[in-house]
Amino acid sequence: MVFPLFKSMTELLIPVKQAEKRKRERGFASQEAMHRYIKLTEQMNKTLKRRVARKVLDQSLKKSA
Repeated sequence: MVFPLFKSMTELLIPVKQAEKRKRERGFASQEAMHRYIKLTEQMNKTLKRRVARKVLDQSLKKSA
């Protein structure tokens, strides 16, 4: 069995990345809307993580007091 020359990993991943990008863009009216949505979800996740961290810190301070 003869194997073709191996391409670089970036060349192999290009079609996969393009398919993922198309899948994400399909649900949005434009690329700008998609980027806005991604930015908002990142901000939301940050605030949620901060709230959880603050709750855990408060609980540990209450237990130690």
